[in-house]
Amino acid sequence: MKKNMPPTEHQQNNFDFIRVVAAFCVIVSHQFALAGLREPSVLDVHSIGGFGVLVFFSISGYLVSKSWEADPNAFRFLLKRFLRIWPGLAVVVLLAALVLGPLVSKLSLHDYYFHPLIGEYLKNLQFNLRDELPLAFDGNTLPTAINGSIWTIPIEVKCYALLGLLGVTGLLRSRWVIATLTALVVIAYAVVEPRGDSLMAVLKWRPEQRFALEFSLFFFAGVLFHQLDVQASVKRQRWALALCLCAALIANALHRPLLSLWLAVPMTTLLFGTASTACIRHTGRYGDVSYGLYLYAFPVQQTLFWLYKDKLSWPVLLGLVSAITWCLAFASWHLVEKMALRLKPGRSTPIDVTPMVAVCLMIFVVIR
Repeated sequence: MKKNMPPTEHQQNNFDFIRVVAAFCVIVSHQFALAGLREPSVLDVHSIGGFGVLVFFSISGYLVSKSWEADPNAFRFLLKRFLRIWPGLAVVVLLAALVLGPLVSKLSLHDYYFHPLIGEYLKNLQFNLRDELPLAFDGNTLPTAINGSIWTIPIEVKCYALLGLLGVTGLLRSRWVIATLTALVVIAYAVVEPRGDSLMAVLKWRPEQRFALEFSLFFFAGVLFHQLDVQASVKRQRWALALCLCAALIANALHRPLLSLWLAVPMTTLLFGTASTACIRHTGRYGDVSYGLYLYAFPVQQTLFWLYKDKLSWPVLLGLVSAITWCLAFASWHLVEKMALRLKPGRSTPIDVTPMVAVCLMIFVVIR
């Protein structure tokens, strides 16, 4: 009977494959950094790990805007996003603080667990980034780094909240309003200058705020892909791809590499993601491990470099990192993420919280 059932949308597209490739881009990039080597870059704008994050944000913008359109309820929207992001993050944060930390720290168990940095690190559970514990991976290139990947998660959460606010105000229904607002930011940041240096100076933004803006631009490129319904027909796809790639080539020739990436990456990623390619579309058949790969790779890399950097070659370490991280990601999906997603509310789920409370939560997340 199962053989005659139509495949689900999840099984029909290539997004699982792309997300896994993007996660491995991050792993490989960090492997270079933790070995004290220069990370390979794309157009000298982002490392290949940063490139992977741009891909993640492009996909996220597209899928999350689809989710809002399917169920434009502010509180259910927030709850769905929370259930997708927080449970997996919570487990990796707790494992780092309570299990990995004591094994690496030179402090006694009592002194470690009652150290003030433990409470600070647990603020990651509030999407308030902290990356310091009372430990050190002695001999590693980045001895105090615990998880160099999760700093992008608060940025993504803010993108969710901003999208929700646009949805609640009705602006999300106007594709040209979103397109115009996004274009204005792109012009101010990546057209007038290669990377908005004057804007950054005027706003007095720190480097991490620069990355937050850039990742958000790719997120909203994904939103625009959905709003403009680019995938509606093969003809529209071909025209959109041709225009974006030609514009990207021109932008690169004019020394606007970030603009070039913004024009090319979301469009190619989402056109390939919405396609259905034999074999590739079955990547997530046994679970969506991409988020787990992103969450667990860095702690695994730090630990293995700490233990074996003088005993194993770089390629062997990378293979060992990949295998262990894949196992942890598989467990994360089946034991944590998938279980949490079963709690997602449907359109018929009664909501007792007033919409204003949800809106206030969104505003708090955006401005914090």
